[in-house]
Amino acid sequence: MKIIVNNEEVVFDGTTVAELLARLDVSLAGIAVAVGTKIVPAAAWSGFALKPDDNVTIIRATQGG
Repeated sequence: MKIIVNNEEVVFDGTTVAELLARLDVSLAGIAVAVGTKIVPAAAWSGFALKPDDNVTIIRATQGG
């Protein structure tokens, strides 16, 4: 299926947020994920099913001052 990840089209053959993060080889430390306008808690990643054309935003926390 085709989804949008951080404004880039990705062809993805999995079904869940956790599978997407693994496919993209994203380090899980300090990230947040939203699908559309809904924040998906980390505890729900393995069960949150993605649908074609979903818009996924992956945000990484950074330190600063």
